[in-house]
Order: sequence, then structure tokens, then C-alpha cells
Amino acid sequence: MNSTNLAQTHHGGIDTLRGLACILLLVLHVVGEQVTSGLRVPDEHPLAMFTAIFLHLRMPLFAMLSGFVYAYRPPTREVSGRFLTGKLRRIGLPFVFVTTIYGVANTVLGAGYGVPWGEFWQIYVSAYAYLWFLQAVFILFLVIGALDLLFPKARLQVATGFLAVTSALFLSDIGRGIEWLSFDRTLYLAPFFALGVFLNRFEGNATRGLKTAFLSSLALLGTIHLVGVLTDPTAVIERRNAMSLGLGLVASGSLILFRNVLNFAPLAWIGRFSFGIYLYHMFPVMALLAVYKFIGFPDPWLGLAIGATAGLSLSIAAEIIARRLGPVLPWLPTLTLGLTVAGKEKRRHETVPASV
Repeated sequence: MNSTNLAQTHHGGIDTLRGLACILLLVLHVVGEQVTSGLRVPDEHPLAMFTAIFLHLRMPLFAMLSGFVYAYRPPTREVSGRFLTGKLRRIGLPFVFVTTIYGVANTVLGAGYGVPWGEFWQIYVSAYAYLWFLQAVFILFLVIGALDLLFPKARLQVATGFLAVTSALFLSDIGRGIEWLSFDRTLYLAPFFALGVFLNRFEGNATRGLKTAFLSSLALLGTIHLVGVLTDPTAVIERRNAMSLGLGLVASGSLILFRNVLNFAPLAWIGRFSFGIYLYHMFPVMALLAVYKFIGFPDPWLGLAIGATAGLSLSIAAEIIARRLGPVLPWLPTLTLGLTVAGKEKRRHETVPASV
């Protein structure tokens, strides 16, 4: 296989994982995280158990992909200003735009994430709906970017230390329950993001032993988690304990380590639109759930099929339209997707849910 094909396979594997993460996120938001949300299915329902089984993979995979792709092009002193402005454009602008319209829609319609108008400003500075991820990953980019600027000749050591420190913080009581700037959620994502950076920088070293260790750990921890969900689906699954850390690391890490053999064209195609899907999937899902609530929540399997299809197709369509209108309305792709005026990015180096 020549170098071009190797690059395409590598990129296709990353896009496949992006697509997988999007599908898992859509299923979660359509089905609901608990019996009082989404399609209102009981904990014992197969769909509810499916979302519980993949709890330790969904957001850890998004975060790990972000760290992995970031490591291709960390900031240098010459481009540190451009790194910051790029992240503000690519993450900050869409965050403000989508948070605003999602908050307004929920408040006007009296939906679950409605906010009193006098407190509306809080949605921009605290963990709000599904958009907390953008706050958290932006902070992580700033932290790892600063570390790489301070220690430019010790990139692998920085990643190793970052992984160790963030894992310790994950297991500690620090930040628990603090929603300001999504601090709790940032500490939740941090070790997975750090492992993504580490895996990228560790490549070139012997990885066979690492792959064996990850798969063995995944088999053990995955079995324990699976048995727990199947035998007691009503049990509350902790997000910040040793099991969630270990399983999240080895599950997402295994997928990244074996990404070159996981290239699946349909998922990879979806993955190319993963940022648009992440930003806008909840609007059609919210509409579907409103209709389902009105008609009394019939067959949840049909609801999942409709909701997931609408969430994917309409989000992808919105991104395609925004990109194509870029030459005519140059502000549109920038505001809605954080893209440059031409609506184009160097895809290999994207470091937001399109890379997430």
C-alpha cells in the first residue's frame, strides 16, 4: 500500500470513529438518558440498556478523538496567537450561536431546557444542555496548548504527565458538581482527551504490547460493565470512578489503536459532517420528541428510527447548505460552523467534533 493509500486509510478510520460517536450520541438523545427524557422508555427496555452499555464510550470517544487530532499540529510560539484565534472561531462562534438559538427555542416553547429570561446569560457560562462539551474541550485545548508551548521538546512527556494528572483529578472529589464553565465535565473529559494526545505521540514506538494490554483490559472491564447493566438495569452508573475511567480509556483507546482496520465508508461519510451533526442534531430530535409526546409515545423503535434519521439527515443538510452558501454569504459558515470564509478546513487537523 503506497503512502497516499495509507493516509486515506488512516483518515477514513478516524472519520469512521467520528461517525460511530455521532450515532451513539443520537441514539442517546432520542432514547433519553433517563425514563423522564427522550422517548420515555423504562430502564429495562432494550433501548435504555443499549444507551447504558455505551455510556463509557460516547463522550470519552469524542474527547479522545479531539486530543488525538490536536496532536498532529500543536501550537508553536510562532503561531500561538493564530492557535487561540482559530479555536475561538472554530469553537467559540458556533457555541454562542447554537447555544442562543437552542436556549431561545426551549424557553419560548417551554421545553426541558427553557431558562428564565433574567437568567438567560447563564447558559453561556455554565454546563447547558448538550453544548457543555464545547466549553470543556475548548478549555482542554488551551491547557494542552499552553503545556506544549512551555515544553516544545518534550511532547511525549507532556502527554504522559497530562494523562497522569488528569486521571488523578478524575478520581478525586475536585470539581464535582461545579457547573461553572462546565468545570466538572471538563475534568470528566480530560483523561480521555489526554490519552488521545498520548496515543498520537506514542505512535512510532512499539504498539503491539499496548494493543494487547488495551484489548485484554477491555475484555475484562467490558464484561463486568455489561453484566452489571443486564442484571440490574435500574442501577445508577457512576461517571467519575475507577470503572468509568478504566473502561472509557481502554474502549476508546482500543478503537483508536485499531482505527486503520475499522474504516467503514458509510460511517466515515457521516463522520465528515460530525461537527454539524453535533451542533444541530438536537433541533430535529426536539421536534420529533414533541410530536411523540403529543401522540402519547407509541412504538419507541419507530421513534428511534425517525429521530436518528432526522437528526443525521437534517444536520448534514444544514452543514452542506452553509458551506455552499459561503461564497455568497461569507459570514454564514463562519457563524454556524466556525469555518473560514470559503467554508473549507484542513480536515486532517480539525480538532472539534468534526475531529472530536
